[in-house]
Amino acid sequence: MIQLQVAHIFNQHRQDVKRFLISRVACEATAADLTQETFLRLSQLSDLQSIRNIRSYLFRIAANLATDHLRTQIRWKMASSEEEPLLLEKPDTSSTPESVLLAKEELRIVLQAIEELSPLCREIFLLNRYEGLAHREIANRLNVCMSTVEKNIARALNQCRRRLNEATEFSEKS
Repeated sequence: MIQLQVAHIFNQHRQDVKRFLISRVACEATAADLTQETFLRLSQLSDLQSIRNIRSYLFRIAANLATDHLRTQIRWKMASSEEEPLLLEKPDTSSTPESVLLAKEELRIVLQAIEELSPLCREIFLLNRYEGLAHREIANRLNVCMSTVEKNIARALNQCRRRLNEATEFSEKS
């Protein structure tokens, strides 16, 4: 019974969900994969009747999957960018083990600060800082106004700055 309901919902909403995901991840193949994952998650529910607005529920699943995908991409890019200098550049003789350790700790603090942001704020910040999208592109992609983009980027930067300052103050007291 549930599989028939999901099949009907899939036929009814598949294209809208896919278009939404394309606007979020900017890749048709990835959007197609995430669309399939969205409906797979829906099919794993035991009671579809308890969902008041199935369309909203689908779009929430899709938005969460898109955010997770972007977060994974960013982590992968950061990990690969940490390895590339080791492979492509001459070693930096001015780097001390202490400075390398400090840089890694600062990166950990910033990543933790980003994780603490609201989903919208985090997505806007990641699209700007790691995907390199301009404020207007982000506003268009997420269907929000420019001031929302600007305020959320400022909020994210303040959060990162605050966490770094707290860590610095704590280490100075120790």
